[in-house]
Amino acid sequence: MSGTDARLLAAIADVLRRHLPQAELERFSPEARLNEDLALDSIMLLQLFVHLELEYGLAVPEDAVIGDDLQRVGDLVALLRRWQGELAT
Repeated sequence: MSGTDARLLAAIADVLRRHLPQAELERFSPEARLNEDLALDSIMLLQLFVHLELEYGLAVPEDAVIGDDLQRVGDLVALLRRWQGELAT
């Protein structure tokens, strides 16, 4: 795992811990499924994106979130990494 991926993973874990305490964090890992393992529904996922943007500046356009197949935490890390790279260019 790259340093960037580790930082993104830590940001996701931090937001979940502080703002979405109902998430099943004992199962948190890159392989954890967002819905089945962490118990995140669509509203909670949107809250996660809002807090990631407000607190960490990790912005992802809404259409990218809707169009992307987000099943696992690792998918979310990849989406965030991809969009941060595109915003920097």
